[in-house]
Amino acid sequence: MPETAHQPAPSLTGPQGSIRAFLLEHAPFSQMTAPAVNTLLAGLELCYFADGEQLLAPESQPPTHWFIVKQGSVKGVRPTANGGSPEPLFMAAAGECFPVGALLAQRPVTLSYQAVGDTFVFRAPRELFDELTRKSPAFMDFCTRRLAALLDQSRRELQASVSASTHLEQNLLTPLAAVVRRAPVTCAPATPLGEALATMQAEKLGSILVTETDGTLAGILTRSDLIGRVLLPQVPLSTPIEQVMSSPVHCLDAQASAADAVYLMGSKGVRHVAVMQLAEPGSSAAPALLGVVSERDLFALQRLSLRSAGSAIRRAQSIDSLAAAARDIRGLARNLVAQGVGSAQITRFVSMLNDQLTQRIIELSLERYRLIGGRFCWLALGSEGREEQTIATDQDNALLLSPEEAPRRDAWLVFAASVNNALAACGFPLCKGGVMARNPALCLTLEEWQARFAGWMDAGDPQALLNASIYFDFRGLAGDLTLAHELRRWVGAQVKANGRFLKQLTDNALTNHPPIAWTGGMIDQLLGPGQDKPVDLKLSGTMPLVDGARILSLAHGIAATNTVERFHALVGAGAADAADVAGWVDAFHFLQMLRLRVQIEGQGGDAPGAETENPNRIDPAQLSSLDRRILKEAFRQGKKLQQRLALDYV
Repeated sequence: MPETAHQPAPSLTGPQGSIRAFLLEHAPFSQMTAPAVNTLLAGLELCYFADGEQLLAPESQPPTHWFIVKQGSVKGVRPTANGGSPEPLFMAAAGECFPVGALLAQRPVTLSYQAVGDTFVFRAPRELFDELTRKSPAFMDFCTRRLAALLDQSRRELQASVSASTHLEQNLLTPLAAVVRRAPVTCAPATPLGEALATMQAEKLGSILVTETDGTLAGILTRSDLIGRVLLPQVPLSTPIEQVMSSPVHCLDAQASAADAVYLMGSKGVRHVAVMQLAEPGSSAAPALLGVVSERDLFALQRLSLRSAGSAIRRAQSIDSLAAAARDIRGLARNLVAQGVGSAQITRFVSMLNDQLTQRIIELSLERYRLIGGRFCWLALGSEGREEQTIATDQDNALLLSPEEAPRRDAWLVFAASVNNALAACGFPLCKGGVMARNPALCLTLEEWQARFAGWMDAGDPQALLNASIYFDFRGLAGDLTLAHELRRWVGAQVKANGRFLKQLTDNALTNHPPIAWTGGMIDQLLGPGQDKPVDLKLSGTMPLVDGARILSLAHGIAATNTVERFHALVGAGAADAADVAGWVDAFHFLQMLRLRVQIEGQGGDAPGAETENPNRIDPAQLSSLDRRILKEAFRQGKKLQQRLALDYV
């Protein structure tokens, strides 16, 4: 049916006040100015469509109208060649509009849009859409960054609710430009140490920056440097500061967040970060030094900071003290979620601290079993290998030995069992599938690991493909990391040249479908209309995105293991469209954040994963309408990535 054939239902239009109230309940209309909303109201007409009736059909011309769902829902399907039941590729519920992409690109629609049940929609001419994109920045931003715009609003709502209840003075999303307290104090590299220290004392500073004559940062000297670099070595105060300063200086852009500075400090073990103001786009000017941000400037979340948690781990001499540090990590994660910090930063923080925790356990175990000096590499697998750990996570690890350590394999297995048990005591449950370094099948030399990977690639059976989803994301965590790098290079070359295995990986990944037909509180594809069922945010949400990123990165020789880094590397390699990747990344971040929120709300205690059988399940009916809408869009992005895989590996 042509889209203009269906006439409006005048008796159902209702007063404009009620229509305005409806629109203001949904993005992007809730973000638009009153004049822009008035313009929209003037061009709307209400139409009714019965179940199965077509609103839009694929034609040779761009659509002449666009739609906003008022009641019911609309699905977009692509007819199948064999005449079978088409699979929904798009679902729109109350408050959602379509077809945005076709209108922006001025192209025909590619799907058939059909009513699901009795459906009422507001219809408006394409000219009104074009006018709003020109006159309303909020509307244009939403249309071009649909998922990102929804995520921004969700984060703002979460922050507003937290700020109202906790009266936070500052949160980790604050730009560093707003954190810098004063202009930088600098000195030249040849400045005598005594003169620099006198300046620090007079200015009541914890650090002083060293700059060249052209303003380039040469180094930094902090109060914490003095004992080891000046006092104990008894360095004369006449010594030029360049001989005792730290270099290079860790820097961040002024628009970077406090969370970025926290991560940099925690990962590099520093307490000060220089803040640089970049030049305006198109300018050839060099970045300007804005100031210095110290750890004290940033934050103290209930007396707990990233650096303090890391310091507690490094000082720990027993498993009991490390278990206490692990509880602090989870407490920090809860505080970060409460502040509205993004999932990318939180999972990065959690993974970094968990890395440090594991590394400290390994150090203590090496001493205990007198294996210090042995050439080995502890491999992190799965989510830990991807640096994407949430709060509820078990262990996935393995051991890579050098050839000369093979005769001591039994000793290394005892060591590995000690590390696995210590991690369990710190709240990381033993892997039920036995994917741990204490398993003799996972304590192998480099040559043995190569043979193991080759066997999986040659077999291609379901177990081999499952192993691939875990082991191919390995990352060296402790010991001789060059062993892991060598194994990564070998695996990457083998997989890239094995099209059959990539096809098998794809076929396996495509058996896990995101619930794209999800509407309201139902998962239509899984159970059928009218039945409620919780959603597994890991299985149905993040896993399709993780699998897709892994397959595409292996196919294009990308060594990264982190999902978001893989996506961005695909753009850099010319293997993926930047707009597509932006949607996949936003979807992944939202699903990770939702997993964190579910895990925190379901815990109540400190032990991760021990409170519920599946800490990744959520009842969509318990979400806000905004988060339900984002969740559905995130599922759609997962499906979109799977369609890309299906085209690449038919």
